[in-house]
Amino acid sequence: MGERKGSVTFHFASFTLDPRRAALIDRSGAEVVLRPKTFDVLWHLLANAGRLVSREELLTAVWPGVFVADDNLTGCVAEIRRALHDDGRLLRTMPRRGYLLDAEVTRDGSPTAQAGSAESPPSLDRQISWEATPRPLPPLVRASLVVLPFSNLSDDPGQEYFVDGMTEELTTALSRVRWFFVIARNSAFTYKGRAVDVRQVGRELGVRYVIEGSVRRSDGHVRITVQMIETETGHHVWADRFDGTMEDIFALQDRVAEAVAAAVEPKLEAAEIGRAYTKPTENLDAYDLYLRALSRAYRFTRKDSDVAMSKLRQAVALDPNFALAKAFSAGHRVIRKAQGWSGPEEWVEGAAWARDALKLEPDDPSVLRLAALAVAYLARDYAAGIAAAERALARNSGSAQVLVSCAWVYIFACQSEKAIGLLERAMRLSPHDHEKVLMFSGTALAHLVAGDWDAAIHWADRSVRYTPSWLSGRRMLVGALMLSGRGADAREAAADLRSVVPPDQSLEDVVPPLRDQQVRDRYIAALRAAGVPG
Repeated sequence: MGERKGSVTFHFASFTLDPRRAALIDRSGAEVVLRPKTFDVLWHLLANAGRLVSREELLTAVWPGVFVADDNLTGCVAEIRRALHDDGRLLRTMPRRGYLLDAEVTRDGSPTAQAGSAESPPSLDRQISWEATPRPLPPLVRASLVVLPFSNLSDDPGQEYFVDGMTEELTTALSRVRWFFVIARNSAFTYKGRAVDVRQVGRELGVRYVIEGSVRRSDGHVRITVQMIETETGHHVWADRFDGTMEDIFALQDRVAEAVAAAVEPKLEAAEIGRAYTKPTENLDAYDLYLRALSRAYRFTRKDSDVAMSKLRQAVALDPNFALAKAFSAGHRVIRKAQGWSGPEEWVEGAAWARDALKLEPDDPSVLRLAALAVAYLARDYAAGIAAAERALARNSGSAQVLVSCAWVYIFACQSEKAIGLLERAMRLSPHDHEKVLMFSGTALAHLVAGDWDAAIHWADRSVRYTPSWLSGRRMLVGALMLSGRGADAREAAADLRSVVPPDQSLEDVVPPLRDQQVRDRYIAALRAAGVPG
């Protein structure tokens, strides 16, 4: 399908499907990032608008010569409908037959199909070979970019955590600028250690620019080398080198971020980064411990979680006013509680640290989203959690991490519709996120709260397949299956869950604290009926 993508641009409803950017463009000119296969499915449907397209035809066109499960196609169709804000009237499902895109579509200004027309669209071969000048697209609202993991040029391989931390800090700083569409840290880190062509990165993530670089740390000195590359052409837009010491590391990060902003768009107010960025701590040893904790917390194992908690405690001991470390520790305790790795004393302390962090940094979106999660989950203070989540979203709605954390807060408060919208956007911002399990399981729980068992089963199953060690996803699958009437499947999933759950784990402790007690009781009853202990 790669040959045709460079040839034809489609315009339909209030959208444009642009093969040059491998993206969907909405009426405002903003890009809606689609996964590559989802893009291919939409392209084929648009090429055949007004005609019934069978599932078999789509599977053959998008996955030629490869056997894939029907769920792959179903997932792509669901993603298309979310991107188009379609309730099933634009992209229609014809039961047991296939799909029909019921819209008037133009191809570079020429009609290709009229909904309801008996005339078939041009053959695929003609579309591939047809040459035309694309009609101008509306300008992008924001620049799109990804910060790839920087290389460690230090003599000590143990400095890898520090280099990863610098990459994350730069990503966070840039995502706070309202003009930027920045791919989340976790999707960027799927490219760590890989030699990849920036054009490939651009296609896979749907970004215009790639930021890459290196960090060398030695004897208290830091050198950061950065370059920006345009993904469509491979052209080097800008490169620079920044030298400093550990004492001015935060100012050094600011300088890099401001230089990136100025290189992307000369008219941008680069000073916006300086206003948005908060120096997290004066104590560099505390900051170093925080970065070490960060490198462990993303691994989803009990051992790494324990190490991360220890590092965070040390960081807070060195600087009791280190709000980000307190907030991160509080937020991580939500994971630990859901996994059954902690007890009441840790939960109480986590809630207290979250409240402290909110007082110390009431306007930092990273602090706000973590503290909101902890306050709502550990203290069941839904009002405070939602208030903090709304402040976080107001200050940085371009961060996938902010979106995911705030979505979970809304789930705890049983506001499913808000949560699902945030999670859908997070998946577009971070399509290759290694923490995608939190997006999948969050979407599953939101649908479970709303009573949509089939959707809950679909997303819970994706969660389990993606990260089997995430026990919340496993519980959601069992509960949704049982509530949908699929008792045998639920009991089988429960047996799988029992094989990895400690025998003394209490469901009252590990099931999320949903605001609607009836919904929570129904969920727990379904788990017990399926054979989950506790």
